[in-house]
Amino acid sequence: MPLAIRLPHHPGVLEADGPYPRALNVLSRKQTAVQRQLRRSGLAGYEPVTQATLMALAEQAPPGSAVYDVGAHIGLYAALIDAVYGRRLSVHAFEPTPDTARVCGDIRRHNGLRFELITSAVSDTPGTAELCLSLKGESSNSLNAAHRRHTETVTVPVTTLDAFTEQRSLSPHLIKIDVETLEGQVLAGALRTARRHRPWIVLEILPGSDHDTLGRALDEFTELGYGLHLLQPESPWPGRTRGDYRTHVGSQCRDWLLTPAPLTYDFHHAVRTWLRAILACDERTNLIVPAGTPYPRGWNAPYPSTPVDEAHDRALWNQPRPGRVPARI
Repeated sequence: MPLAIRLPHHPGVLEADGPYPRALNVLSRKQTAVQRQLRRSGLAGYEPVTQATLMALAEQAPPGSAVYDVGAHIGLYAALIDAVYGRRLSVHAFEPTPDTARVCGDIRRHNGLRFELITSAVSDTPGTAELCLSLKGESSNSLNAAHRRHTETVTVPVTTLDAFTEQRSLSPHLIKIDVETLEGQVLAGALRTARRHRPWIVLEILPGSDHDTLGRALDEFTELGYGLHLLQPESPWPGRTRGDYRTHVGSQCRDWLLTPAPLTYDFHHAVRTWLRAILACDERTNLIVPAGTPYPRGWNAPYPSTPVDEAHDRALWNQPRPGRVPARI
């Protein structure tokens, strides 16, 4: 059955950046692990602190700057950022898995979004590589053959963030990295970009990551003046170093923030504001319609800049249509 998820309502962003859609069509409730999780819990149950951090960082991005979603999967983060900030930011999603990239492209098309889909892996050296298709699930595919059990590989193109940035003459403000244990290689291929553009970097670090390569990359970023913080619901976030970060890997959040400047009260306030809005988008705000049935009129209407009337909004999503039962939300 088709699934649409509610997008978080942020009055301050609506006032500053203009209207954005109230919902995102993610096409299916069970095709991939991400879609299944969204069906169970909406955005509220899918890495809400990471979402809030990315949205807060995109909020402070200068007009015309770029956002990179490396390891985009179905493009959820790219779609969220593009839906809200796409008028002033360029969003670029890197996803090498062919089937998952097709879903990402379908979500982009069905929602009328503009983010760019690059069907390439990202590492420290351009060329080609074997992507291992995990038996656990498509969200665990990796260039690291030792990461998960697999019986199939596919040859994929590989680029570096330095090469991509220079070829496109882009100015990245925000980079999200989720590459299933090869974060260090992606960072190593982004050092020139970091020196020149000073992007904020959100990266997943797993216990099985290549910590030798990652440690060397963190040393390089430390020399560039970057700090390292574990994302967590409470603030402020204490700084970590190459020497002590591993003791915190595998805690309640797997995502970390590499910061080109000190974290401020305003930053933490922005994260908390987005987090509250995201936590309101739970499974009760999902919209599911029978296969082959169009969504009700106005399901994706832009949020107004004035406060939302929740009762009216719910009635809008649940309008009966001839020949079908009301959509469940």
